[in-house]
Amino acid sequence: MKTLLILFCILLLGTDSFSQSDLLVMKHKNQTIQTWVPGSVINFQFSSRQWIQGIIKKIHNDSILIEQISIVQVPNQFGFPTIDTAKLGLLQLHVNEIYGMPKRDYAGIITNGALLQLGSGAYLFLNLVNSLIKSDPLFSSVNATRLGVAGGVFLMGTLLHMSHKTYIKLGKRYSMQTIRM
Repeated sequence: MKTLLILFCILLLGTDSFSQSDLLVMKHKNQTIQTWVPGSVINFQFSSRQWIQGIIKKIHNDSILIEQISIVQVPNQFGFPTIDTAKLGLLQLHVNEIYGMPKRDYAGIITNGALLQLGSGAYLFLNLVNSLIKSDPLFSSVNATRLGVAGGVFLMGTLLHMSHKTYIKLGKRYSMQTIRM
């Protein structure tokens, strides 16, 4: 009887250890962009527009079980920055509750208009300070043209910044689905 029970336990544990799990797939139209399996780290925007980072524990049908983590940079005992991870608990959600995913090809300050805003803002500030120090008229014909061009460049940088998104919104072109293995 004991040998039968031990054999049954070994058989049960063996089938569980070799079972495959589902996949979480992000697609652009019909092309797979990225896949996740249990144990993978995922970063996404929840339907409440809150960014969540976590480790995928289980993918089953259309639901995902995620252990939320927070990775923060904190000083150690010598004052140098180190990385600390805090676990925030389990979160179970449906695939349709994922609102957005971060872009992988985010170029930063060059393409989002921040460099134009910084440069034109610095030029405006220096122009105003130098005009006040030298007692030059602030809106003379030459200086007004320069201030107008700098203001236009700042406005163009602001428009670029407003139109540049750092995340992909899931919907018509991008979709998230689970694949049963």
